[in-house]
Amino acid sequence: MARFRVVYCGSNEVPVNLIKPILDEIDAELVIARPKTDEEVAEAGRDADAMILHGAAPFTREIISQLRRCKVVCRTGVGVDRMDLQAAAERGIAVCNAAGCNAIEVAEQTIGLLIAVARKLVRMNQYVREGRWRRHTTELHAYRGRVYRIAGRTMGIVGLGHVGRQVAPRAQGLKLNVQAVDPYLDPKIARELGVKLVSLDELVKTSDFISLHAPLTNETRKMFGAAQFKAMKNTAYL
Repeated sequence: MARFRVVYCGSNEVPVNLIKPILDEIDAELVIARPKTDEEVAEAGRDADAMILHGAAPFTREIISQLRRCKVVCRTGVGVDRMDLQAAAERGIAVCNAAGCNAIEVAEQTIGLLIAVARKLVRMNQYVREGRWRRHTTELHAYRGRVYRIAGRTMGIVGLGHVGRQVAPRAQGLKLNVQAVDPYLDPKIARELGVKLVSLDELVKTSDFISLHAPLTNETRKMFGAAQFKAMKNTAYL
């Protein structure tokens, strides 16, 4: 009887030390592939029982049609927008992702970016590197005048899922008032987080910082357009 074959597709370094011990427990075979095209992804997975897709590796209907015995595909990240879920379902292939795997890291990055834009850190760093910080020029004073206090302002979070729930307490730690929009969230969770649930229109109009943490789906695609940008405060950041 052939061993259960797991094919890992990805261009980055493969964490074999984490994957192989788990597969050894079920006597499964691990095959490493580094496909660069859709055709190479299909070729790598043609005889796979399971596939692990890392990074931006696609999983299209055309690829799925060439898989002979695949039973399950796992995305190492969160988003499944590059995966044809309907085609997978038609072939009886289970699709899973690693929801929440990097929620803390993304939340930390979000707060870092928020501080950077509010305090103009990139431009200030540039002034220091160019030796312009000590020069009391009109340009420098005008720019520094647009730096404002973060505490007491309002942050709007779109999507209070794994990442949004990590962003909220970190924003509150900066004394920001946090509001969010998430039509699928149990209001009890928002109350426990101390987050005010509002409509998207209200969030857009009243937030000083808006952070997007909703999955990319047909429902959320183009969620922000000309109307939303026009409704935002002139001083707000997205």
